[in-house]
Amino acid sequence: KTWRHTLKLRAAVGHIAVDPFDASVAYAAVLGSPFKAGAERGVGRTRDTGATWQQVLKVDADTGASDISIDSNNPRILWAGTWQARRAPWGLHSGGPGSGLWRSADGGDSWTRLPAGEKGLPTGDWGKVGVAVSPADSERIYALIEADDGGLFRSDDGGESFKRINEHWVLRQRAWYYTTVEPDPLDADSVWFPQVPMLHSADGGKTLTQVDGFAHGDHHDLWID
Repeated sequence: KTWRHTLKLRAAVGHIAVDPFDASVAYAAVLGSPFKAGAERGVGRTRDTGATWQQVLKVDADTGASDISIDSNNPRILWAGTWQARRAPWGLHSGGPGSGLWRSADGGDSWTRLPAGEKGLPTGDWGKVGVAVSPADSERIYALIEADDGGLFRSDDGGESFKRINEHWVLRQRAWYYTTVEPDPLDADSVWFPQVPMLHSADGGKTLTQVDGFAHGDHHDLWID
């Protein structure tokens, strides 16, 4: 009914995650200005319902946060994607050493980066990263990674190892424009991908089905009650 402007940035925010047990705690994946470097790029955290924000993950002035996800069963555990990107009038530079996949086990106070080329993750520099923990199973982590050998990666052991489960072009087209993954809250094998079409998988990402009935072929986010 009413709204307050709390996170006052001249910057883009890609995603917000709210602690499922404490509504005063939330995290913001701050991309920053797409057009220039900026100190605000990274993950922000509030513990007072948005009155104040603290930057808890920062890579560098050229790298922002592309996604943030909270473990619904243990909100101390967070996953974040970072994205080194710059938009110019003549094109887009997506990717670089700043892009990565990160995990925190202490509510964002400290972070560990998962190295590229290890634990089943793609090699080389990455572009945009989307990540989500399944609310139905904390061991199930989904990561959409833009890379030469990118695609949908899945962990079934809480992030100790990953496997590329799907490399289909339909998940990878226009990665800078989409790269969003939304797990079902009750079924760890059910996962949604807003894309040019709305996509759904019922087998943990192995196969995809186009879901019809949406008003327009351009999908960017999905929320499930």
